[in-house]
Amino acid sequence: MALKKKTLKKSKKKKKVKLRKILKLAFFIILFSSACALGTMLGTYVAIRQNLPSISDLEGYEPGIITYIFSDEGQVIGEYALQKRIEIPYEEIPEILKAAIIATEDPRFFNHNGIDYRGILRALKEDIKKIRRPRSFHGGSTISQQLVRTLLLHRKKTIRRKVKEWILALQLEKQYTKEEILTMYCNQFDLGHGAHGVEAASNLYFGKSVSELSLEEAALITGVFRGPYLYSPYRKPDLTLRRRNHVLNRMLEEGFIKKEDYEIAKAKPLNVLPLHRQDSGFAAYFKEEVRKYLEKNYGADALYNDGLRVYTTLNPTWQKFAEEALMTWLRTLDKRQGWRDDKQNLLERGIDSLEDIDEKKIKSLLGREEIFLESWRKPSLEIQGIIEAVVLSVKRQEATVRVKDYAGKLTNKDIAWTKTNNLNNLIKEGDLIHVKFNKIDEEKKELLVSLDQEPILDGAFLAIEPHTGQIKALVGGYSFKRSKWNNATQAMRQTGSAIKPMLYTAALENRYTPATIIVDEPTEFMDQWMEEPWSPPNYDQKYKGAVTLRKGLEESRNIVTAKILDSISPQTGAKYCRKFGITSPIYPYLSLSLGTFEVKLIELVSAFTTFPNKGIRMKPYFIDRIEDKEGNILEETRIEAEEVISPQIAYLMTNLLQGVIQRGTGVSASALLQDKQLAGKTGTTDEYTDAWFMGFSPSLCAGVWVGHDTKISIGERQSGAVAALTVWKTFFERIIAEEKKKAEEEGVEFEIEKFEVLPNISWVEIDRKTGLLATPICLFVLKESFLPGTEPDRFCSLEDHMKILDYYATEKKEEESR
Repeated sequence: MALKKKTLKKSKKKKKVKLRKILKLAFFIILFSSACALGTMLGTYVAIRQNLPSISDLEGYEPGIITYIFSDEGQVIGEYALQKRIEIPYEEIPEILKAAIIATEDPRFFNHNGIDYRGILRALKEDIKKIRRPRSFHGGSTISQQLVRTLLLHRKKTIRRKVKEWILALQLEKQYTKEEILTMYCNQFDLGHGAHGVEAASNLYFGKSVSELSLEEAALITGVFRGPYLYSPYRKPDLTLRRRNHVLNRMLEEGFIKKEDYEIAKAKPLNVLPLHRQDSGFAAYFKEEVRKYLEKNYGADALYNDGLRVYTTLNPTWQKFAEEALMTWLRTLDKRQGWRDDKQNLLERGIDSLEDIDEKKIKSLLGREEIFLESWRKPSLEIQGIIEAVVLSVKRQEATVRVKDYAGKLTNKDIAWTKTNNLNNLIKEGDLIHVKFNKIDEEKKELLVSLDQEPILDGAFLAIEPHTGQIKALVGGYSFKRSKWNNATQAMRQTGSAIKPMLYTAALENRYTPATIIVDEPTEFMDQWMEEPWSPPNYDQKYKGAVTLRKGLEESRNIVTAKILDSISPQTGAKYCRKFGITSPIYPYLSLSLGTFEVKLIELVSAFTTFPNKGIRMKPYFIDRIEDKEGNILEETRIEAEEVISPQIAYLMTNLLQGVIQRGTGVSASALLQDKQLAGKTGTTDEYTDAWFMGFSPSLCAGVWVGHDTKISIGERQSGAVAALTVWKTFFERIIAEEKKKAEEEGVEFEIEKFEVLPNISWVEIDRKTGLLATPICLFVLKESFLPGTEPDRFCSLEDHMKILDYYATEKKEEESR
């Protein structure tokens, strides 16, 4: 028994020893593991801290800001940015948007120090309930965490990144106030389709400032914060609507809105603006000139990121007049050449069915290089507007077409220009054509349209204010999307007779007067420069005999101009062209009298501004000043003036060019003279390849060019008076109408704008056919202007009348018809 007790006691002692060893081993294991874990954690923390971005980086962080282009009236006409961001201060963020963001993203925003521990526990519960993919966790991220993640960290979800978030969020909250953090949050986030920040998003989605947002609109923008691609109202409207309503529900739960406000807002549709609501084509060529200048002088980074404010000289009203006048007239001219069978066909390109055809299907079929269907992006249709359409079916007198989600009816009315009345001869099922809207039924989504055609003809328009040199309107071609080549500033074209005023100016300064007689007759000249004979024809292949210098200019008689140039010398003619600011190569050939040398439209318009500006040419410019985002002036244009001719010579030429519109080649614009004094000159080149009209009022000079990219005829008899003058006339008609409307609104009498009559000008009544002092027997009495001492020195006689071809016959009939 004693032995048994002794054995048992020894066994217990061994067990105790063994247990002590186990406990000791366990202690050392735990201690070692803890040390390793602590070391690992410390090492990880040190490694994270070493690779941790500095919160001070936010001090120097400057996100890209939109560069704005302003018109001469201070309207925004364009913008450039990689990210469309408009920064606003905390005070301008509406309370309803602040509430929506806080309720949805961080309800305890004003109560935590950057990390919401309750939110973390809530997120852990969610992670336990749902076993997600490895290394992916609910973060319970606060607004501060989201901000540092977006600005300082990568997007990949890892534990390491989450720890960095916590550390940086704590640092952020120590360095910035809650208001500053929320302001950064509202200004920096990508909110879809290039819009960064709530102000840019508000402009994009609703076309208004963020301060004007309604409850449901603020909720939509807040919902986009979570994922701009996922919650895009354009890509996934249903999902975006659910997300918006979730935001409204969170606002209700957090007590920011009442139940009735919640119900009203929840019941409303998204009501976002169409994504491509802005017409980027407006003033496209002008804005491209601005863009190129900024990129060349300030660099691409400054252009797209620095928020420059560029104040230009463009008048948006006049620009609209110019674009509409040129586009409409180019279509009219193009139709004179008939229908072109060059339309694309969807069925021939491989599409199986035209049912449910839409822009996306057509784009995928045609390829990205196509610009067709660009007009389908416009938010609304307008009467008389022109748009692309898909032909669904065709009969002799009627066809059905599709335009966006509208069904259109096309009849054979008003298609005489196609030289047929049978639609089957023109179009077929699947064709992509242009149509004009005659009637729009929005409720039924039905259209009544007429057949149209995109012109292959091109043109350009440029308007300059003579007294300043400011470019007020610029159109470089029919379509910027079709061609970025600027026919107003880049294209070199033969001027035809539009160059003649420079040569006539030289004549007035070299012993000629408006009454000088030159014989218009077939003439062979010996071109001393070319050393060969030259026999220019008149435009109409007719010859008028003895004519005055005035008539030679008004009717653009080639022989008269050639004789004048031969008299004063081609060298003098070329010299005067350069005096007027033409820098393109001009050589002293006699053919200069017919405008055979190529110049740019901007050079010619600038040259013509010399006449209404009393002989002084102001260098053209299109940017008034450039400011940085703080409003500091970086550059301001200094007006450069050059005296070209005397004020008196400038006035004599202006008076002569008024005659071009009163009774010469520009007479079709004479109806405008009852409201505004105008002057100008036509220009036409051989084979009717280029048509020009250059003209001016006392306060505005404008020029038009019409032609093709290559030397192709515009059409038979399509002279400057026919193919170009209409655009200029329409432009000034609309300006006059606008001025009359303004006078009526202001309650003042409309005043006819007149050229200032200068001193030291002698006025004498002459017979404008003979150029001599008028007598009672003269039929064509005109009060002519002269430099003092150059007036005619004798009276006109019957014998002088007889020296003028058809003085009593043809000329009298012309006067009666005019």
